[in-house]
Amino acid sequence: MNLLELNDDILISILRYLNVSDLENVYSVSERLAELVDRYFFYRMTLDILMTCHRKKDSLHFLRTHADSLSFKRRWKLHENWCKGRYEESMFFPHRVPYSSHIHLEKNWLYMTHGGQVRLHRRRSKDFLKRFPDQAYGNTRDPDITAFTKHGEIIFAGTMCGTVLLHDPQHCSVQNFISQKIASVKEYLNSVDFRGDVFVTTTNQTAKIWRKETELDFVLLESSHDLKQAFKCIKINPDGDKVAAGRYRDPNCALKLIDLATGTAEELNSASHAVYHILWRDNFTLLTANFDSTFRVFDIRSNTDAQVYEDPYDSSIYCLDQDDHFGVLCGMKYHGRVNLYDLRVTKKFVQMYYPSQMNSYGSPVYDIASDATQLFVVTDRNLRLFNFDADWAVYRDYSNVFNFDK
Repeated sequence: MNLLELNDDILISILRYLNVSDLENVYSVSERLAELVDRYFFYRMTLDILMTCHRKKDSLHFLRTHADSLSFKRRWKLHENWCKGRYEESMFFPHRVPYSSHIHLEKNWLYMTHGGQVRLHRRRSKDFLKRFPDQAYGNTRDPDITAFTKHGEIIFAGTMCGTVLLHDPQHCSVQNFISQKIASVKEYLNSVDFRGDVFVTTTNQTAKIWRKETELDFVLLESSHDLKQAFKCIKINPDGDKVAAGRYRDPNCALKLIDLATGTAEELNSASHAVYHILWRDNFTLLTANFDSTFRVFDIRSNTDAQVYEDPYDSSIYCLDQDDHFGVLCGMKYHGRVNLYDLRVTKKFVQMYYPSQMNSYGSPVYDIASDATQLFVVTDRNLRLFNFDADWAVYRDYSNVFNFDK
């Protein structure tokens, strides 16, 4: 009798005796076995893995994955590549003058700031990223964009001269911004965010809450609350009623929670004295990147740092990205390094990723974005792309770099 003449139940019972390596070999024998292995084995194995899980199919990280469809077996292999440091590296947009861009990743597009312009670069399967922009908003020679965010079709940005830029397809042409001066020339925008018609900005002098008003097709931001203090970063929660704000230097309390309706600020009991970046994991949990070389998980319900992860090289953390499940990526201060953490594993990092051919001093990571297959890293000289869908690439495994027993 041929093995494939057995029914599915018997084949599944036999396959349960195989390890992962054997399952990968069986996967390539025939389409029928591949379907059984994928559906009954790799499906369960990949529900909660780092960076490529599929439990939350409505998450942003899942939806922005460029590959049209990934088999569960392919997700498992990608997860191994993330954890073992196996990737192919590419460099884009080199420039001699140091400049820190901001990026936003979607399934088919990468949004990237350059000077006073936001550029759209198409993502392609073979070349990974189209080198020349397909579209651009604003002008390169305008004051540099220092803060940037996008939700849906609306782009909101802030510049180094106290001006905010808004692109809303309902109220402006394809390549234009609605510009509004909200501060003096000496004030620059540290961070911006919005949900619906509520906008939040913070300069190096003060933070404000705004309401978008529209009259006769003319859009204007009207100030509703002046918070009378400046923040390094701000982020509105998923429900759109609270703002998490981090101060650059505050020995008393660097992390605050602001009510959007009243503008009142509540001090949160986090031990960090300087916060560089904030992400909401859900409506009750914050992820913070800190000057004191820590990445923290803060629980608002208990008002405490639930978990604290320290960088082994004692480097400050500039930016964060997450897979909307358990994986968190941290952009570090030196050498363009990115750390991967698993929230189910306390204190220890999973892997480190280093760009090659960095200059002698190394650049901070100013912004990062990822999907299941790729990691984008912004340095002061270029954009680096790490492609983990590359089984032929060389392993760069730094997971046990501090294990002196080996």
